[in-house]
Amino acid sequence: MRILAGDIGGTNTRLAYVQDDCVPPIRYEKTYASADYATLIEVIEAFVSRYDIYKPLDSVCLAVAGPVISGCASLTNLPWKVSEVELAALLRTGQVCLINDLVAAAYAIPDLHDDAVLVVQQGENSTEPTSGVDAVVVGVGTGLGAAHLTWQGSHYLAFSSEAGHAGFSPANATQIRLLNWLQQKHIHVSVEMVLSGRGIYTLYQFFRDELGLPESSAVNAEMQRNDPAQVISEHAVAGDDLLSERTLACFVEIYAAVVGDITLHYYPVNAVYLAGGIAPKIQSFLLSGAFTEPFSNKGPMRENLQKLPVKLIISDTPGLDGAIAHARQECCRYAVSML
Repeated sequence: MRILAGDIGGTNTRLAYVQDDCVPPIRYEKTYASADYATLIEVIEAFVSRYDIYKPLDSVCLAVAGPVISGCASLTNLPWKVSEVELAALLRTGQVCLINDLVAAAYAIPDLHDDAVLVVQQGENSTEPTSGVDAVVVGVGTGLGAAHLTWQGSHYLAFSSEAGHAGFSPANATQIRLLNWLQQKHIHVSVEMVLSGRGIYTLYQFFRDELGLPESSAVNAEMQRNDPAQVISEHAVAGDDLLSERTLACFVEIYAAVVGDITLHYYPVNAVYLAGGIAPKIQSFLLSGAFTEPFSNKGPMRENLQKLPVKLIISDTPGLDGAIAHARQECCRYAVSML
């Protein structure tokens, strides 16, 4: 089976070619900076040319950071448009599937090894379900996304969402003040505005400009040279800058509450997974216990959420691995349907 899979994000585009009928199987992978290319087609052409991939493909599955409607997608944080029809013509195959990036992360969950996850909350449903995983996955990176993975008796099916664009709902006095501050700048204040890479810097500015926490000149200078979210996160984890620590503590508090809200929308489920590029980098905050209380603070549903295992995906490629898994599943289902 020859598969082209991809995880297409606002920051990076990861592509992989897998050929299962070789011993050992062939797997080529490369990551491209999305901003360096005008279209996704340009990236795919560069990848195909680099690895001399000219034989017909059995299946293509690309995970994109945005909604997929009628086989077409416009990326939320990137000016790219792509369609299954266009890709099918380019790659000379009828087996092309575009899926949301969090849907892809969901499809990776059944094959995750123990060393690919960390336990944020043990829960009481720690034994492996006998009828398949039914899970919520929430990812935070360039933006915020969520998906629901369900077992259909013979195969998995994941449902996408645009949860990141739902309205931000404050849970305490500081967050109410944050919302008021943001509403002075924006007509709609979404969850993604605070739960994203840009959101970390937004929270930093709030604590600095609105609440008056003093800023380190060294941290400010460092942010002029590097990604502010990364600088803030690193200093918060190191514990050497109070403003950065308060920023990340607030980020985790809101993150946990939002994950709890999203879980309730899909409840009942038997697991919750945290994905995306930010969570693994702030794992010390997530594993400290700061996540579990706001996650389960849902009134009469508190005990229900406390019973759920919450796991942090630390694998670098869940979106890519999930796209490969979905491509294999769809190719096998198509073959069965043709018998």
